[in-house]
Amino acid sequence: MTAEGASMVEVGYCQGWDPQVRTVVAPMGERQARGRDESGEPYAVLLRAQGVPKALFQVDWGHGYLGLFLLDAQARRTREFTYRQLEPGRLHLRRYREWRHVSDTEPEFPEHGWRFTMTIGPDGRAQRILDDEGGGSLHIGADVPVEHRTVAKAEFGAWTAYADAPMLGLDDPITLAPAPDVVDAPASGTAPTWSAPLPLRPRHLEVLFTPGRRLARDDGYIAVVAEPEHAGPLRLPTGSVLAADPGTVNDRDLPFTVTVPPGDYPVLIAAMRWEHEGGHWGETPAAMLRITDEPTTSWELALRPGQDARLLDTDEFFGFGVDSGTACFLDATGRDTLPELFHWEEPEEGDRSSFAEVRDPQTGTNLIRLPQRQRRRQLPGVDRPRRRRAGHLLRRRHARPPRHQGPAAHDPLDSRFPAADPSWDR
Repeated sequence: MTAEGASMVEVGYCQGWDPQVRTVVAPMGERQARGRDESGEPYAVLLRAQGVPKALFQVDWGHGYLGLFLLDAQARRTREFTYRQLEPGRLHLRRYREWRHVSDTEPEFPEHGWRFTMTIGPDGRAQRILDDEGGGSLHIGADVPVEHRTVAKAEFGAWTAYADAPMLGLDDPITLAPAPDVVDAPASGTAPTWSAPLPLRPRHLEVLFTPGRRLARDDGYIAVVAEPEHAGPLRLPTGSVLAADPGTVNDRDLPFTVTVPPGDYPVLIAAMRWEHEGGHWGETPAAMLRITDEPTTSWELALRPGQDARLLDTDEFFGFGVDSGTACFLDATGRDTLPELFHWEEPEEGDRSSFAEVRDPQTGTNLIRLPQRQRRRQLPGVDRPRRRRAGHLLRRRHARPPRHQGPAAHDPLDSRFPAADPSWDR
C-alpha cells in the first residue's frame, strides 16, 4: 500500500511464463519490451502486488492478439481473456475462460472439474458452456452488449486499462511501478514459451505434388508421393472460385473473397501410396487449382465472406461439409446449374476413384469433381474416412481454409464483464 491508500502493483516484462515452476521466463527491461510492442513482436507482462503474481499479459500485435490471465494464490492461471484487434484502436473480447480448483495442489488446468467458456462473435452473439465436476455440460446462447465485449487499445504500459483493482483482488486503486531494473539482453534464440492462437496450418504443401518424395509417420509407416493427376482445365469466366460438395452445393455456398483473373486454370490432384507389409494402397491427400507457375512465397487461408481467420483458435479452421465424400471446384456463376447437371450425369453408385467433369453446354463453364480417398486395406492407427469431413481449398500464396469449432458459454464474471445478466439469454 502507498501512503495515499493506493495499491502498489509492480510491472515486470519477460518473454513468457513457465507454468511448471510458475515464474517468468527470460526477464527483459521496459525499453526492450516497448521495442517489441512497436515492432509487433511477442512479449509478456507480469503484474505483482506485494511480491505475489496477480496477472499475466501475453502481447503479440503482429497477430492482433492480447491475452490476459488472472492468477490465484498458487500462481495458477484461473481466468483468461482473449482479445483480438479486428479494427484499428479497438480490441474485441473473443473468448473468456475460467477454471475452479478443489484444492491448492490441483494442477493448473484440471482435466475434469468446473470449467466455463464463452466465445463471442463480432456481432455480439455468444456461446456459453459450463462444465461441472460431475461431467455434465450446459450450453446457452447469449447476446453480449458492445460495451462488454470491446475495449479501446491502450498505450504501452497502461495495463490497468485491461485489469483493474477488483480483477486483481485489490481493494484500492492501482498505482503501477516498474520492477527492479533488468538489463536488456540480446534475443536468446530459444523458442518462445507461448504463441498467439493460430489456425490450423497445412504442412508439406509443395511436397504433396512432388513425385518420389517420401513422408514418414511417427510410427514408421511411409507414404510415397506419386505423379499428380491432371484434372483441368477449370473454366473461370468471372474468376470467382467456389469449392464445395457437389452433392449438396446450394446458395449458402459462397465463393472465396479473393478472385483470380478470368481464364482457364489446371486442376492437379495429389496422390500417394502407403507402404505397408509389402503392399500398397492409395490416398488422395490434396487438390490444387494452379493459378500461376511462379514459385510460392507464402500461403494464406482462403476465406469466404464473413469469415475472419483472426477469430479462429489454435488448430481451428474454416471448411465445408462433404457428405458425399467428394468435393469440387467451379466458377461461382455455375453454382445453380452445374450441380444439377452433375446429378443427372453421374450414377449414384458410380466409380469415384478418379476425377469427373460436367460442362454446361450453353455457357461452357465446368465443374470438376475430385476423387474420393482410396484405400485397399486399413492401416493400423489410421482413421477410416468419415462421412462428414472438412474440405480444404489450397491456392497459390493462400493456404487452406480452416475448420471452425464453435465454442461456448457461462456464469458470473466481474463488474467489467457481467456475463450472468439474464437479459442476454435467448
